[in-house]
Amino acid sequence: MNLSYQQRIITSALAMIVAVILIAAALWFPKTDRTIEVMDILFVLDITQSMDVEDAEVAGEQVSRLTWAKDYTQKTLVDLPCGSHVGLAVFSEYRSLVLINPVEVCANYHDLKQMIAKINGSMAWALSSEVSKATFEAIKSAKLIEPNPSIVFITDGHESPPLHKTLFAKFRGKPGEVAGVFVGVGGNDLLAIPKHSLEGEDLGVWQVNDVLHQDVYSSGRGEFQEQHALKAKTEHLSSQKKVHIKRLALMVGFDYILSPSSPKPLIKKIKAVANTHDQVVNYSWAPWFAGLALLLLIAFYFPTQYFRRNILR
Repeated sequence: MNLSYQQRIITSALAMIVAVILIAAALWFPKTDRTIEVMDILFVLDITQSMDVEDAEVAGEQVSRLTWAKDYTQKTLVDLPCGSHVGLAVFSEYRSLVLINPVEVCANYHDLKQMIAKINGSMAWALSSEVSKATFEAIKSAKLIEPNPSIVFITDGHESPPLHKTLFAKFRGKPGEVAGVFVGVGGNDLLAIPKHSLEGEDLGVWQVNDVLHQDVYSSGRGEFQEQHALKAKTEHLSSQKKVHIKRLALMVGFDYILSPSSPKPLIKKIKAVANTHDQVVNYSWAPWFAGLALLLLIAFYFPTQYFRRNILR
């Protein structure tokens, strides 16, 4: 339908009036109470030295596992609904140290992002990596926080020193009492582990004689020596220990996801296992009103013949 010049002027004026009304609504329309389903999450990042192995990828670039873990955590924060609460913790030795208790993700996003950026391997307080015990400690820490947050534990699953199969760390809690998801990071190939002092000094890579290749229980017992001699010495190398992550997840009642490419699978799993709860928030309609005003102005004033031909005529 073709509009006359006068009709186009009137139509444009009406569009401008509607746009002004929408912008005014965006500025002054009061917030309304809205009930949303939220969750509380404690992210635990592995900062042991095996996480410095560069076999992960971010934006097409080869990076360390810890760099990937930090990037993945930040991306997950963006996809979480406002009203959710997020805390941060790091793991070294056999302990998980809480850096910040869960806070509302949207209001504190930039603070959380800055804290994640500052996490690095120099924060580690020991050179061992007892991921099993650290998981148990993370669960104990989560139970001290009200409401109990679900745990997202990002790790390559590398235990150092190695564990004896009959003396695997025992979980004293109730499986599933605290919900959680393991996120596995790292490749399948055994690669050299960068070596650093506790002061952060670069010492090259871990060598075959720098680490224990046999658990402490077996090392002093003669009946294990022949078996140990035939076993390849690879504890100074690291890959993602998928079997160990799965076994540990089964023990504590967690779910797991290995080398995810986006936060969506993680958020889906968290929602499936987490104790979500309703929360009343002051919901702002400003983005909706402003968005509608912008679309209206684009439709009438975008400088192309296509829009003029299909919208104004």
